[in-house]
Amino acid sequence: MGSTNLVERLVGRALASGRGERVAYLTGTGGRLRYAELYRAVRGYAARLAEAGIGPGTPGLVVADDDLPTVVAILALWWRGAVAVPVSPMLTEAELAFIAADCRAGFLHADERGGARADQAGMAGLPRGGAEWLAPGAPPSPPPVSQLPSEVLLIQYTSGSTGKPKGVLHTGAGVQGVLDGFGRLLDLQPEDLVLSTAKLSFGYGFGNSLLFPLAAGAGVLLNQGPPDVYRLAATIARHRPTVLCSVPRIYAALLDRAGSQALLDRAGSQALLDRAGSQDIPVRHSVPPAPAGGHAPTAPAQRSAPPDLGSVRLAVSAGEHLPAALCADFTRAFGVPLVNGLGATEVLHIVLATRGSQPGSTGRPVPGMTVSVRDDAGRLVPSGTEGRLHVAGPSVAAGYLDRPESAARTFAAGGAYTGDIVRQDPDGDLRYVCRHDDLINIGGYKVSPLDVEAAVRDLDGLAQCAVVGARDAAGLEEAVAYLVPAQGVDPDALHRAARVAFRSGLPPHKRPAAIEVVEQLPTTSTGKLARFRLRNRSVEPVLVRMRVLRDGPGRTLVCIPYAGGSSGAFTRLARHLPGGWRVVAGEATYRDGATIADAASAWWRAGTPYLAGGGVLLGHSLGAVLAAAVADAAGDGLAGTQVVLSAPPLLTGGERPALVSADDETLLAGLRSTGLLPAGSLTSEEITRLLLPRFRRDIALAPTGFQGVRSRAVHVLLGTDDGLCTREALAARIPVDRIASLHVVPGDHYFVTTNPAGTARVLAGMFDGTSGPGPGS
Repeated sequence: MGSTNLVERLVGRALASGRGERVAYLTGTGGRLRYAELYRAVRGYAARLAEAGIGPGTPGLVVADDDLPTVVAILALWWRGAVAVPVSPMLTEAELAFIAADCRAGFLHADERGGARADQAGMAGLPRGGAEWLAPGAPPSPPPVSQLPSEVLLIQYTSGSTGKPKGVLHTGAGVQGVLDGFGRLLDLQPEDLVLSTAKLSFGYGFGNSLLFPLAAGAGVLLNQGPPDVYRLAATIARHRPTVLCSVPRIYAALLDRAGSQALLDRAGSQALLDRAGSQDIPVRHSVPPAPAGGHAPTAPAQRSAPPDLGSVRLAVSAGEHLPAALCADFTRAFGVPLVNGLGATEVLHIVLATRGSQPGSTGRPVPGMTVSVRDDAGRLVPSGTEGRLHVAGPSVAAGYLDRPESAARTFAAGGAYTGDIVRQDPDGDLRYVCRHDDLINIGGYKVSPLDVEAAVRDLDGLAQCAVVGARDAAGLEEAVAYLVPAQGVDPDALHRAARVAFRSGLPPHKRPAAIEVVEQLPTTSTGKLARFRLRNRSVEPVLVRMRVLRDGPGRTLVCIPYAGGSSGAFTRLARHLPGGWRVVAGEATYRDGATIADAASAWWRAGTPYLAGGGVLLGHSLGAVLAAAVADAAGDGLAGTQVVLSAPPLLTGGERPALVSADDETLLAGLRSTGLLPAGSLTSEEITRLLLPRFRRDIALAPTGFQGVRSRAVHVLLGTDDGLCTREALAARIPVDRIASLHVVPGDHYFVTTNPAGTARVLAGMFDGTSGPGPGS
């Protein structure tokens, strides 16, 4: 490839082939640029750059959300032979200041938000452009600057294990290499409309929304604002893109929403509404996940039609590991092939990809790239052995900006180490294992634990902090912060202060999805922090996560849900309780082999911070089985805490075989006959697909149902129309001296969700002394 200008390669070609009137870019707010208009806008912006003295080799910082001016600014910088440095406007002022100084930025393009951040970062003196530079009236444009393939034209910033961002240097040859590599595999056509939830400031999004579509003469639908699954679904329905590029957690959110909406549309029962509304992955101690997770809890009123992906012919997933089950479920639910890809900023874009949907596989090298699996010494390892992924080929970056030591470690052996641990199958497919270092991969962003920890280091009352990566219930990576309070500091107060500090001091994608307050951090024999032990906590048999549904200064109610349920099942109950009550609800992931003792221990650990000093522990149905097990296991540790067993499932010997059956129809019949399946209008197929996996997982924990409570007296709630839990059956399981009070609530087995107002009146009457049904009523 000789001396040329990349804008002519990407945009000029469309004009030369007569496609100038085809749409190049659309925005969700109605913006539109055809290829001819894009070409004119780039020339106009480039003319203003020339007036400002911005020419070849000048680093131009682009701090803006994905929008038409953002694209024009990048292309105009290339027209002038300058170096584009796209960064996220979500970065902190300190991060922006560091990047600007590190790349020696000579120009700034910013939108309103990015400009405000840049000013706070001390960049007010830089020559600056913005959306106004697209207005008519620019001076005549100078001709495009020709560049050699070896010249750097793009710097993308990533973070290393030290937390300091590193500038990755990309050349014209590298861009051409990625177009000939994954671009050839992607095979976009001029008729395609591409939508990427990954941003232009992210290497994955840069290829999706600029390089590949423009090279093919296709259209791009720019996704503005933070990733949000509801707005994304509406955008897809309105604009009908044909290619969707996103990260696994967005695909999981679309899948969850499709399942949740089916329940909402057809169930007709509030128990199912609460369950569907809680499909979003919850968080421990109520810290909401980053928007990049796409799982932020959303009120049921916001749920409209299920996602319609009928226009999408191809979906691409990259940025983080795609779990095999998620790939299979998404393809089955939407009928859209989901290509799994693996890339890195150091190799510009995807270098490993599957050919269509191949659940569990990370794929094979894209055209032009060579990959190998090596040990720490750089030696090739045999097939089937885990090792470091090494990539060689034209899209490998030229190195890091002014980081010779880091570059020597990464860019070695004629290519680059991506930092991933993989395993190659005998047939040549590669499978992702984990990251080589401690970086946490959140929605495709490589987050340093040190960066996250720094946000709370100076927090009053904090003795120690450690942040590690963990897996959520969908198998996606998240950040978990472990805090140790100083002596005498209230754990809840520390948790609240840490949440505020994380929100104010970190961009959304770096905020931890969960905060755990613990007594101490594990250490090695030499006294160093044992991060691996914290990470191992995520693979314990039971992982319990708590959500604060409502805060209040008075009595705390901690809720354990029924089989197949989640923390969202208690949302309406929380609304009906008196204003002073604080309501906390949890849900759990039960791994294979988990026992009732494992579950009781996990629920006790998760609930202790909320029950300290007294409170009410409420378990409904299967939750009542767990609450009883917690009471027995905790013993005197629950002193001052009242235990309420709500509708404990009193199964007979004849009912149990069906509930532990591996056959779906047998299990479904057993759930219906016992009353464990809430009433609704779902078809058998929908129940089998959406509900049975959750029921099977939970019931396996306690297949024999409630067996009584030994250690203490408990309060019991029964439904008037619950044939599964009657007074007579209860008397056979709990000695009379173990029942502190017995109350009846109008409703079936799921009265806690179908009659939350009545349940709330009973609880208030029991513990606040207000009017309500008395014992034995």
